[in-house]
Amino acid sequence: MRSPLKRFRALYGASPLHLLGALASFAIIAVAVSGWFAEPAVSLKYILIWFAGAIVAHDLLLLPAYSALDRLTTIRRRRPAPAAPPSDAEPAGDVNAPAGAASVAGHVYLRVPVILSGVLLLVFGPEILNLGDSTYHVASGQHQHVYLARYLAIVAVLFSLSALAYARARFSHARR
Repeated sequence: MRSPLKRFRALYGASPLHLLGALASFAIIAVAVSGWFAEPAVSLKYILIWFAGAIVAHDLLLLPAYSALDRLTTIRRRRPAPAAPPSDAEPAGDVNAPAGAASVAGHVYLRVPVILSGVLLLVFGPEILNLGDSTYHVASGQHQHVYLARYLAIVAVLFSLSALAYARARFSHARR
């Protein structure tokens, strides 16, 4: 007899906490979408045009661009084959694995900070680049000059954390 938690995991495919998080996300999305239609000036036509533009911009322009850049980071130089076959005392390892595959790949640790920095720049680009400072000042009473410094600080922290994670992975790999 399986426990209720194991039966739930078998039926749903994840833990109840995952389901709770998904339901909370859907509730937040529902509140945001209902807010779009709260003002009478917002038209469904403009929302659909925005979504279509976002889909086209992402799927036709951004996805191929960042996929190509990611592919460029994964290209490895071919290394010459070892001169002598491994002895019986050494494990042979995976015959199909490329040379150096067991080492820690550095490009993996660049993906997350690059993607997060890009998303932040995409979302807050006008503020970071001080575009529309006068309008922003009239609306909020603040200036946009702080955004660039904050963005650069966030990017520095992201890359620093990634470098620490990479160093930790290299250290633990070297210990093995």
